[in-house]
Amino acid sequence: MNEPNLIQFLLNIAGAAALLIWAVRLVRTGVERGFSNLLRNWLKQSTDNRILSAFSGMSAAIFLQSSTAVAVLISNFFSKNKLATASGIAMLLGAELGSAIVTQILMIRMSFLTPLLLLIGVSMFLRSKQTTNKQIGRIIIGISLIFVSLDMLRMATGPVVANPGTQFIIEYLSRDLLVAFIIGAGFAWIIHSSVAAVLLFVTLTAQSILPVLAASIMILGANFGGALIAYILTLEAPINSRRIIFANLVLRQRLEDANLRWHCHNPLPIRSQEQTNPRQK
Repeated sequence: MNEPNLIQFLLNIAGAAALLIWAVRLVRTGVERGFSNLLRNWLKQSTDNRILSAFSGMSAAIFLQSSTAVAVLISNFFSKNKLATASGIAMLLGAELGSAIVTQILMIRMSFLTPLLLLIGVSMFLRSKQTTNKQIGRIIIGISLIFVSLDMLRMATGPVVANPGTQFIIEYLSRDLLVAFIIGAGFAWIIHSSVAAVLLFVTLTAQSILPVLAASIMILGANFGGALIAYILTLEAPINSRRIIFANLVLRQRLEDANLRWHCHNPLPIRSQEQTNPRQK
C-alpha cells in the first residue's frame, strides 16, 4: 500500500469510526432527553426483586446503548439509600447483558433498513412539534447512522485484507493478547463507549482485519474499560454509592482475567492469508 492510499485508508477508517461514535452518542442523547424520567422511575420501581432489577438494567442499557450511563444512574440511587446492594449488582449485570444484546441487534445487515430509518427519523425530527416525538426521531437517525458507519468501515477495510501489513497485525495481535486487551480497554476509555468499541472490533473481525482471538480479547478489554469509566465518573460521589460501582469493576476484572487466562491456555489457530481470503485463490 503506497503512501497516498495509506493516507486515504486511514482517513476512511477514522471518518467511519468518528461517525460510529457520534451516532451511538446521538441515540443515547435522544433517550436521555426524551425518556430519562421514565427510565429513572422504572429502575426505582424494580429494586425489590433481583430478577426484575436485572431485567430493568438490561432494558435501560439497550435503550441508552450504554452500560456506563446505567451504572451512573444506579450510583445516584444508591447514594440516596434507595437501592439495596444486591439489587444494584443485579442491575449492573443486567446492563452488561443489555450492551451485548444491543451490539448484536446493531450488527444486522439489511440494505433497505438504513434509508428507511433515515427517512422516518428525519421526518419525525423536523416535522414533529412534541419534544418526545422529536427525540424518537433523533434516536432513529442515530441508529441509521450507526448502520451507515458500519458500512463505511466494511468498504474502507475490504481492499486491505490481503495486504502484508494487515497479515503482520493479525499475527502480532494473536500472539500478544495483553496488548490486545490494553488496546480494547484504552479505546473504550478514549471514546467513552464500550458499545461503539465492540461494534468497531466485530466489524473489523468480519472483514478479516482483526483475528478472532485478538478481537475477543479486545472486546473483553472494552468491557473492562466501560466499567472503569463508570468508576472514574463516580470518584467524587459519596463512598456508599461508589461501593456498588467498585464491586462491579472488581467482578468484571475477575471474569475477564479468567477469560484471558483461558484464551492464553487454549489459543485459536492463526489463520493464514489464504484462509482469510479464499476468494483470491
